[in-house]
Amino acid sequence: MKNVLMAATLTGLLATAAPAGAQMWFFPDYALPSSMGTPSTWLAATYGRGLNDASGKTDAFGGAIGRTTEKASFMGAIGQARSDGDGELTIGGAVGFDVMQRENSVVSVQGGVGWFSTDLFNETLTALRFPIGVAWKGSFQSPEAAIAPWIMPRVNISRLSGGGDSETETDLGASGGVSFTFPNGFGVHTALDVLLSDSNLWYFGIGAHYVIGGGGGGN
Repeated sequence: MKNVLMAATLTGLLATAAPAGAQMWFFPDYALPSSMGTPSTWLAATYGRGLNDASGKTDAFGGAIGRTTEKASFMGAIGQARSDGDGELTIGGAVGFDVMQRENSVVSVQGGVGWFSTDLFNETLTALRFPIGVAWKGSFQSPEAAIAPWIMPRVNISRLSGGGDSETETDLGASGGVSFTFPNGFGVHTALDVLLSDSNLWYFGIGAHYVIGGGGGGN
């Protein structure tokens, strides 16, 4: 009976758990920045929330650090999702490679992994996700800020295991957003995310970031 309950819970979580900033669970999936000729290191703090009942409407708070190089970008993050007073730790990482670059835009391929674990029915439930996407990222410079809109369709692979049972599900999703980075290196970013499963899941994210060394012109 316990295994039946665990299997039902695994299936339910696959249908309701949220995607992630830095590929963490419970956040939108953000496209990684590109250097646009100016490699940099950056720090970010982000808030995420599900927007509909299917998403669980969980509040999530996280921080990330990333690095852009000439053709590749890397990011790692840690966060916590909170619901009904309980918190769940989640960690994630991502890497992206630029495959096409024009004066004001970049096309990149991006992949990542996200993890969290929780106790359920006296068993440990482990959740992994592997989002793989293709991102278009713009880069526009104004006197006030570097503006970087982006969109990223993706494949989302989720695997949950616990109590001797496991479930894997593959869904399609997409996210989009925009960031503003000011000449002093500080900036803000926001994103909207949808996961197309049995019930469409919607998530929103907003946060602040700092590019070490200044605003630059990257995404």
